[in-house]
Amino acid sequence: MTTLAEVRARFARDQGLPFADSLTELSILDALNEHGVTFRDRLFNPVTTIWGFLSQVLSDDHSCRDAVARVIAHRAARGAKVCSPNTASYCNARSRLRMDVLRTLAKRTAQELQAGAMRQWKWHGRSVFIADGSHVSMPDTAQNQASYPQPEVQRPGIGFPLARLTVLLSLATGACHDLAMAPYAGKGTGEKTLLRQMYDTLKPGDVVLADALFDDYFVACELRQRGIELVARAQYQRVGTQTVQSGPDGDLIVWQRPNKPHGMKGEQYRTYPKTLRMRQVSVDARDKDNRVEQFQVITTILDAAVGGGQIGALYERRWDGEVNIRSIKSTMKMDVLRCKTPEMVRKEIWAHLLAYNLLRTVMAVAAAEGHVEPRKISFKGAKQAVTAFAPKIEAARPEDRARLIDVMLTAIAYYRVGDRPGRWEPRARKRRPKPGMRLMQPRAIARLPQNRSKYF
Repeated sequence: MTTLAEVRARFARDQGLPFADSLTELSILDALNEHGVTFRDRLFNPVTTIWGFLSQVLSDDHSCRDAVARVIAHRAARGAKVCSPNTASYCNARSRLRMDVLRTLAKRTAQELQAGAMRQWKWHGRSVFIADGSHVSMPDTAQNQASYPQPEVQRPGIGFPLARLTVLLSLATGACHDLAMAPYAGKGTGEKTLLRQMYDTLKPGDVVLADALFDDYFVACELRQRGIELVARAQYQRVGTQTVQSGPDGDLIVWQRPNKPHGMKGEQYRTYPKTLRMRQVSVDARDKDNRVEQFQVITTILDAAVGGGQIGALYERRWDGEVNIRSIKSTMKMDVLRCKTPEMVRKEIWAHLLAYNLLRTVMAVAAAEGHVEPRKISFKGAKQAVTAFAPKIEAARPEDRARLIDVMLTAIAYYRVGDRPGRWEPRARKRRPKPGMRLMQPRAIARLPQNRSKYF
């Protein structure tokens, strides 16, 4: 695992973003060589461009002008030749940057963090990954609409392109290990289909933790064939299910293979076994003020050494995935993207995930030093601490940086996720929005002289 001494050394070297101790220039060059990327020696080479891209997605401004200004300030502070404030060179460099490089760096950062995670952070020594879905919006351009059309219920020119995302998040560290992306609607765009694209990220012995959408016979079979376990909420009782054994730690049941789904070929359908042995656990949540007082959890974990209460408690931690997605979308402002082409949108998403995983790395170091679990540390508090300390550490004398790093890690470990059991809040806003009309026609049409009177 990344140690405190390594973090200090990374800050002291001052070779890029000060928080990116696991994203050295050498690691970026390795990813470039892996994908056969060659480049000329220029100011905005891939290394500088990636570091600028990361500072951009971490900034509250998110603009290219802000990223270029940071590069200028960094070079000026080091006495190097500064570039023009014009953003054209930086934007062109981003367009040349390959998405595969950002994806490789983001996944590799998560894998290294998971490999070094402390055993007590894991569940029975196993790596648990939360599978969950969400969606993001992007600018209303013709190219984005062609690849990620807006929902059909919205009139043309009124809505925004939407993309569906499915992610694999580590329960131990919170890092994002993989992401699959598709249009919001249409054939082959569901969360289960996107999860299948990420099977290779998982290893035998891993556990997938998911909601009721993944209570699926075929998904359970596919994961079991790979040696991967599934824990999901039971969506419904299947016809023909047989109870083999009942006990305090759950019921052993046998699922019957359902009818062939529409679109699945007969050859593929016959590769699935006719029956599947599962385990069903009842979870009693009446004393936790949840929306549902009692529910069922199904799992492929048949080991009697793992009690039913442990499986139920594991499923209740699935909410950590919702909190992590909120951190990516709300705290890092990835819910509304800025790029105007599908290719750049995908790069922007992977740049967000790379920055997110780097922050999770620093949080893990702070958690290890503070003797707490990473999931108990506030992501927003960590981001605020890192962005506040980074320029101070960079400007400090080498002999003063170790003390600043100690203070930063202590501050990160101090900011904890609030423990509010049984909290329930209505999904409603008290503060009224400012009055204003909604744009009910394309903006180009609304700007025409004969339509201007409608919007005064």
